[in-house]
Amino acid sequence: LVLLAAAQAAPANAAASAAAETGGAATEIRLGDAPPPPPAVDPSRANAVERYLAARQSGSIARSKGRAVKLPALPPGAATAEELYGPTTARLVAFDFTDESIESAGPGRFQVTTFLLFADGEGRIVESRDESLLFTRAGAGWTCASRKTTAAMSWSSDGVFDSAAALGVSDELRRAEAHLREWIVGPRQAFAYSVADVAKERDGRVVVQCLRFTADPGKRGFDVDSAPLVFSRDSGTPRIESN
Repeated sequence: LVLLAAAQAAPANAAASAAAETGGAATEIRLGDAPPPPPAVDPSRANAVERYLAARQSGSIARSKGRAVKLPALPPGAATAEELYGPTTARLVAFDFTDESIESAGPGRFQVTTFLLFADGEGRIVESRDESLLFTRAGAGWTCASRKTTAAMSWSSDGVFDSAAALGVSDELRRAEAHLREWIVGPRQAFAYSVADVAKERDGRVVVQCLRFTADPGKRGFDVDSAPLVFSRDSGTPRIESN
């Protein structure tokens, strides 16, 4: 025990002495070899996942516009439209995954964990979902062999509207939603939003907590702006101070 305590104390004492000699900047000393970096992910695997999810996104947009969608064109053929494209009245607006989540599942097989966001026709986020996808080798490429939802959450603003009614700020909340819908414009990016909370400050200002999502269609990843909308009253009419 004495030897163990001395061995543990020695590095600390050495670091303290080094810090004293260098004016407080301790020198870090590593013993042994550094762990090897994780193996690089085969780019073809990441590309296969992105193409598969982009095809599902295109299908969900086509469905939202009333166009026919051929389910068998997107393996696995046993999946339903709701499983592939989300709730009936929604569309897939964003998806994401990391290279680190791509793992080998045996010869000619790999699996990946993905995150998907679905929004209704007005741009409100209505569902988020985690999925586990299994891909198998198909010639020189890859095909999705199975899809499993591992977690899902419904997004609803009903509780926020109830709180706004209780606080007497329903007008501000309706104005906030109208402003967020006006923000969802532009041909290049996919936009969506969610209203998370509403509060009335002592000075009468109303703060609406919201999330604004932007993503490039067909590409993994998305950005989130969490800046709130702040309202004050101007001659009895809600006016946005910051957005």
